[in-house]
Amino acid sequence: LSPHARRVMQSGEVEVCEWTNYTLALRFRAAAMGVPFLPARSMLGTGTFERSAAKSLRCPFTGTRLAAVPALWPDVAFIHVHECDCYGNARINGITISDLDVARAAKRLIVTTERIVSNDAIRAAPHATDVPALLVDAVCEVPYGSYPGNMPGEYFSDEAHLHAWLQAEREPSAFESFLERYVYGVDGFTEYLERCGGINRMHQLRMQELLLPQAEGG
Repeated sequence: LSPHARRVMQSGEVEVCEWTNYTLALRFRAAAMGVPFLPARSMLGTGTFERSAAKSLRCPFTGTRLAAVPALWPDVAFIHVHECDCYGNARINGITISDLDVARAAKRLIVTTERIVSNDAIRAAPHATDVPALLVDAVCEVPYGSYPGNMPGEYFSDEAHLHAWLQAEREPSAFESFLERYVYGVDGFTEYLERCGGINRMHQLRMQELLLPQAEGG
């Protein structure tokens, strides 16, 4: 989706290793399991396989050709969650995708959260904890921390801002101006939110998320 990312990768300035979403998730799963690789049928016979670091092997039981996807241990990972306590016991409401595997694979894990709750609240429902504190190195309370993306049950993605971002990327000069206004020219995340409409815009996105299931049902 990113015109600038396409521009950079096609320029040859950076070395690119390709993965599908699924095989990248498998790499995190392998690391979380403590194994050097996991087998997959995905990517076989594709250009993506040729541009990846996967290897081809034969299943020792069936002889089936498979792709061996190497484990991936991130040096540092950030996971944004709905709530956690000050120790890092975190809860994610809804689909987690690869979050739980990333939490177990990363050498250092920083949890950002919509809100910090008491340890008593965590203990009252221990089964709801998705990421235990023993995996977490730091906790940061960052309301609206998934913006401009969505946070299920909290706020919808800012489609207008994301569209403006992609439009700006079409021209390098326009993209530089965009980055200066929204990234380089702000003191922090709070000022970034203010430049994107502030708390009023966040409330609009929250209402859009809360009303969306009703709108779809109607």
